[in-house]
Amino acid sequence: MNLNICIVHYNSSDTLPCLKSLAAQTVPVQVVLVNNASTDQSMQAIRDYVAQSGMQVQLLEAPANNGFSAGNNIALRWARQHTPEAWNLLLNNDTLLPADFIEQLIAAAEAIRSTSAEPFALSATEYDYAGRTKRHTGMHYLSIPTGLSFTAIGPLRTPYLCGACLLIDPQAPLWDEDYFLYYEDADYSQRLRAAGYRLLTTDTTCYYHKVGGTTSRNADIVAIQMTSMWRYYRTYYPRWARLVKGVRQTENLLRGRRDIARIIDQTYHEAHDNK
Repeated sequence: MNLNICIVHYNSSDTLPCLKSLAAQTVPVQVVLVNNASTDQSMQAIRDYVAQSGMQVQLLEAPANNGFSAGNNIALRWARQHTPEAWNLLLNNDTLLPADFIEQLIAAAEAIRSTSAEPFALSATEYDYAGRTKRHTGMHYLSIPTGLSFTAIGPLRTPYLCGACLLIDPQAPLWDEDYFLYYEDADYSQRLRAAGYRLLTTDTTCYYHKVGGTTSRNADIVAIQMTSMWRYYRTYYPRWARLVKGVRQTENLLRGRRDIARIIDQTYHEAHDNK
């Protein structure tokens, strides 16, 4: 299986360790790295490492930071043009991989392909980087009535694959670029399922994720998250949106986070009053 590893980079020191874990893989790798218009000096360290390591890295420059989905699409469009037969592993820049991760993931994908012609997307078990504890098996569950994500199966929860580590075939759809950050993988999972893809995970390997490594929890980030959430609900579950607003506001008020409760209310009305 020919494989591109697609990484979106923006102002982060995490990308370099991720590249080093890829360089240590038991099989050769080809990386497609999108610089999402970084404004710091992090790309220079990446260029220096690529030059001295001899890694196969295709560096692509985004004209502007239009978000994670847009960055993924830049990589996928390049792949479609230059490596049309290759599969693509979409990998967060704040992940680290065991040395045999790519070898094991390819083996798992090949085993699935040998038994079924149906298209599929594949993820793996995720571990928290700091605590080395299992977070989930690659499959999240979004509680539609609450707008919260869980890892256990239950009623009124829809499965989706985590976008931190997602293997797709060359024909897989592009991402919705109206999602700047957050809920883009939930939306993408819906798009994959609508296109006939099975969403699968493997427990034969795992990856380590520095969750939230590229973002901080401030008012701007919360506003982006809520804006994406309302877009997702408008698209797929419009009847649940008002209930979700009430649940999320109540949750934050009980925790004393009145500023976040106000952001939830503001972004909800912006999304629904201006649609």
